[in-house]
Amino acid sequence: MGSSTQTGATREPTDFGERVFRGALVNVTNVCNLSCAHCFVFRADNPNRPKDKMDDATMLAQLEQLRDKHGIRSMLFMGGEPMVRRDLVLRAMPLFERSSIVTNGTYGIPSAPGHLVTVSLDGPREMNDRIRGEGVFDRVKKSVFERDADDGTTVILQMTLTRLNADGIEPFVEEVKDWPVTGIAFTFYVPSLGDETGLGWEDLRERDLVVDRVMGVKRRFPERVKANIGALKLMKSGRCMEVTGEHGETCGLRQMLPLYMGEGGNFERTFCCYGNNVDCTRCGAYAVFNGAYHRAAGTTEEG
Repeated sequence: MGSSTQTGATREPTDFGERVFRGALVNVTNVCNLSCAHCFVFRADNPNRPKDKMDDATMLAQLEQLRDKHGIRSMLFMGGEPMVRRDLVLRAMPLFERSSIVTNGTYGIPSAPGHLVTVSLDGPREMNDRIRGEGVFDRVKKSVFERDADDGTTVILQMTLTRLNADGIEPFVEEVKDWPVTGIAFTFYVPSLGDETGLGWEDLRERDLVVDRVMGVKRRFPERVKANIGALKLMKSGRCMEVTGEHGETCGLRQMLPLYMGEGGNFERTFCCYGNNVDCTRCGAYAVFNGAYHRAAGTTEEG
């Protein structure tokens, strides 16, 4: 495990108690060059003001302190768009045994040998660009094809499924299945309480049909699609509440420490990784169900 080389005084991190958190995520910036309707970071109930920024030296020092205090082994770097602070992220990643990045891919794909980079796309070209902005699909494709595919970085393309883009599952896989990446993943929209965006499924039995279609592409492309049939079955309407609980009581993802950028550039811990006002009864976070499946099976969390 690496160690920072910061000198001089930096302020102490927020006190999150004495609990052990083996996994954590950090919102390194509230700035993003895109504005995606389904993004959970910028909901009104979450700490997300762009001006609340922590300088690099302080963040590196605080991440190291939090790592040692809470036993953090894995860290997910997100934003905003984390590659706005590429140098900071690449310096912070070696502090942890396992690190990963979620990026929109428009700033290029970072080289992080031995680690995971998840690149967000929300359907085939036209569908993605309606959601993420004109020309974004081609910018991401250019970034993917320009990277060194043999540098040891695991690169996954991930599509967030909503009621508005679910029809794009099969066309998306067809369009990107030959790209030089490790695989293709899917997660589902996580609505807030009282969500009125129309992006989520009011009746989870309707979402079941979409889950079935993800299973279908997994069976058709078992090596390329990084989904687990057992985990997807847990997402079905008859099982999902066992995994999440009505208010996150049984959710494994709540064992992580979410570090959002809050008031005055200080870390704040949100209710869960998806923020403060989530509707756990309609949670669509694939990681929640994949983790539950693997814990029950006593296996590692791999696609």
